This record gives sequence, C-alpha cells and structure tokens, in this order.
Amino acid sequence: MEATTTILVTLGFTERLTVLDDDDPSLVLHAEYALGETGGIMIGSVRHDGSALDSVGGASIYVVVPTEREVDRLYREIRELGHAIVRPVATQPHGGREFDFRDHDGNSWGVGSYRGA
Repeated sequence: MEATTTILVTLGFTERLTVLDDDDPSLVLHAEYALGETGGIMIGSVRHDGSALDSVGGASIYVVVPTEREVDRLYREIRELGHAIVRPVATQPHGGREFDFRDHDGNSWGVGSYRGA
C-alpha cells in the first residue's frame, strides 16, 4: 500500500483521510486522496477476507493531468521510482500525451493529458 500512496503523491494527489486497522496498523481500511478541487480517489489495502478487496494487482487506473509537460515530468519520476513502464510516453493519435506503467503491486496505471470526449 505504501508504494501506491507514494505514486499518488507523485502524481499530485494530497492525502485527505486515512483509516488504519486497529489490530494491524499496516492495513489501510480506507483512504481518500484529493486531486485538485474536484478530483480524487479512494483506496484500501488487500483485505484477505473474501471481499472484492481480496487480491493484489488487477486494478487499472487512469489519471488525467493538466498538461503534456506534466505527463513528461511524471514519466521521469515514475521511472526513477522503479516501476515497470508498459507503454512509454508518447503523443497519441486521439490527442494528448500518455504513458502506462505497472506498480510494484501489479496494478496498471495510465497517466495522460487526454480528458476524454
């Protein structure tokens, strides 16, 4: 979970709330990270309890950032953190600049300036 929170901070998120398990403080029961005024994400640790949060990896997250320059900056930072680059940074035919990487927990992340249609 620590790797994920490091990625979120690197991508410009700020921690709003973190609730840890009383019996095992290494487990995050619920966390909220804000992105700007209106964006955000909620996450939690793998639970090993049969719930949907019972596996590591497999999540796919796309983070929209404001500029192509920011995409390039984040690409360098993510590489420096040692995450596996799945698709190098490039300008896309549909618009914007993007790259994809896999974090140390096996989750897939996309970062780009394309905001969608």
